Amino acid sequence: MYAALFILWIIFNGRLTLEVAVIGLIVSAVIFLFICRFMDYDIRKEKMFYVLVPWMIKYFFILLTEIVKANFSTAYFVLNPKIEVEPRIVTFRPDIHYGFLKTLLANSITLTPGTITINIEDGEYMVHCLDMELATDIGESIFVKEIMKAQERMDRVK
Repeated sequence: MYAALFILWIIFNGRLTLEVAVIGLIVSAVIFLFICRFMDYDIRKEKMFYVLVPWMIKYFFILLTEIVKANFSTAYFVLNPKIEVEPRIVTFRPDIHYGFLKTLLANSITLTPGTITINIEDGEYMVHCLDMELATDIGESIFVKEIMKAQERMDRVK
C-alpha cells in the first residue's frame, strides 16, 4: 500500500525530482499510517500481497496453459461424433483455509472449458465435468497443488 501511494504521488506530480520524491515519501507515510490506524488496515495484509505476487504471476501462466489444454480437449469431445460424452458431477474437499484461495480455485475450475464449479459449501466443491476423463483426479489437479503452495506461503507470513 505504501509503495502504491508513493507511485501515485509521483504520477500525480508528473515529474520526479529529489524534492518531489522526499515529500512523496513523507506524505505517503502519513497517509499509510492513517490508513493503518483508523481504517483497520494490517501490515500483514501487505506482506501477504508481496509474498504472493511472484506466485500469482506463475499461477496466471499455469491457468492459461490449462485453459488452452482444456479447449483442445473439449473441442475434441464436441467435434468427434464417435465419442459418447459422459457428464459427471464430482465433489472433493481440499484443505484450503483462505476465502481468496477458495474463490480462486472455483474460478479457475470454471474458466477451464469442460468444467463448471456448481457449489462450494463448507469447503466442499461440487464440479460438473463434461466427461468422465475430465473428472478424474480433479481434487488433485495442478490448481489445487499450486493453491496449497500459496496457502503455505500465506501461513508463513501470518
